[in-house]
Amino acid sequence: MSFLDKKAIRKRMLNIRQQMNRDKVESLSKEIKLKLMKLPIYQKSKTIMLYLSFGNEVDSYELIKACLESGKKVVVPFCVKKDMKIIPTEIKSLDIPLRTHDMGYMEIEEEFVDPVSADEIDLIILPGIAFDKKCYRIGFGAGYYDRFLGELNFGIPTIGVAYDFQIIESFLEMESHDVPLDYVITESRIIIRS
Repeated sequence: MSFLDKKAIRKRMLNIRQQMNRDKVESLSKEIKLKLMKLPIYQKSKTIMLYLSFGNEVDSYELIKACLESGKKVVVPFCVKKDMKIIPTEIKSLDIPLRTHDMGYMEIEEEFVDPVSADEIDLIILPGIAFDKKCYRIGFGAGYYDRFLGELNFGIPTIGVAYDFQIIESFLEMESHDVPLDYVITESRIIIRS
């Protein structure tokens, strides 16, 4: 599959992902987590921005737990709808009150938001609906991550996590605000931006 528009890619990938059973999600997520945790860039990072997975995304909860247990500071996105921006917010445990955002993903209840400066983040690990071999990603289309990544210091490494089927050769319609990641990790490979 190559040179498809974002809408068609998004629809196809979400359809495939929704058909995965929970055992498969857990198994592949574990393989991805183990690959990620072996990377020197992960091992040396003290503050890691992750995400709160939902549906059949690559499960982030075991990775969050491993980060917290090893003494790493964990930050997750809190999306401010009116400004269409992400506020990085620290979590100290997985026993925090969560809510479902309008777009369907999980986030911290607003009163528990503990903002962290983006300058403190050593590594960003994020999901996507699809990635290409140049490490560009397609998300849900609201642009939260694109805006956030576009405003960051370019020295912060970024890693997308996905299943093999979410990797395609190339996207046709990349836009000026689309920011490529540094790596994409699947259950069977690590793609490094060239």
